[in-house]
Amino acid sequence: MANENNQVAEIKKDISAQVLAKIEVFRSAGELRIPKDYSPENALKSAYLVLTDPKSNLLAKCSKESVANALLKMVVWGLSPLKKQCDFIPYGDKLECSIEYTGNIVLAKRYGHLKNIRANAIFAGDTFEFGVDTTTGRKKIIKHEQTLDSIGSKDLKGAYAVFELEDGTVDVEIMSMIQIRDAWNQGPMKGNSPAHKNFPDQMACKTVINRACKLLIRASDDSVLYEDSEEKPDPAEAEKNEKANSKPIGFENAEEVDFEEQQTIEVKSTKSEETVALNTMTFPSLNKAKEFLINDCGMMPEFLTDEATIRAAAREQGIDLEIKKAASGPGF
Repeated sequence: MANENNQVAEIKKDISAQVLAKIEVFRSAGELRIPKDYSPENALKSAYLVLTDPKSNLLAKCSKESVANALLKMVVWGLSPLKKQCDFIPYGDKLECSIEYTGNIVLAKRYGHLKNIRANAIFAGDTFEFGVDTTTGRKKIIKHEQTLDSIGSKDLKGAYAVFELEDGTVDVEIMSMIQIRDAWNQGPMKGNSPAHKNFPDQMACKTVINRACKLLIRASDDSVLYEDSEEKPDPAEAEKNEKANSKPIGFENAEEVDFEEQQTIEVKSTKSEETVALNTMTFPSLNKAKEFLINDCGMMPEFLTDEATIRAAAREQGIDLEIKKAASGPGF
């Protein structure tokens, strides 16, 4: 048992380091901006509380690659599994990060200027009327009357969500039960889970909230990430980064050097500018450095896609890479 716990802890450490390294590469290149109200480190810690729950033990059951990708999606979305904004779902040994309806609300508030949203189920026996403004195309609830006899019935006619934006705009999303069931049929349970059967009104409300929020999210931009930023993006630096990253570095055509008879790796101690001790390791090519990180350090190939990610992953292992291609020909 102790050995198994140590293995899980080691997997957690490796994956955390690689996910954070990948995030740092994205941030350094200007490809990712983390919302100011979100902490990737805290989110990863809360994710591992979920993944190591003895009831599911997903960290041990799913592949390291799929766990890392699921965690990376979580951070890019800026969501927390501990707050049920997203959930981890296993498909065999593959782990997927799925956004919950509360996560869609978070994203709609963060990016889509949503102020508040509330949904109601429409039961059989309710008096429900709505209209459509032919000028704007917006729907409006004219009347919705319920009784204690109708509330809680398993016989639903539909659901609607009323939402208000930050500019005061009020709109409504209405779905019939035919539309709601069609949406449920897109899921793996096809609307036949215990939650769908026992609490169809709550599940219908979640579905209509998802539809309302997704439109706000997909129609939004990322301007909120740049508001009140202490450090504005430098156009010249952005252009420099764009040119530097316009040509991806591949490994397929990298120079291969045969070191079967003798391969030496020079190791010497050095210090970074931040006085953090690193080991400088010299390799004949980036491809050899990548192989070392995969085979000896347990790094995942999916995160070692270019020179920047390889160097970042190496630094997470306390290694400062130095690439020196071997010379050939007379005199060497």
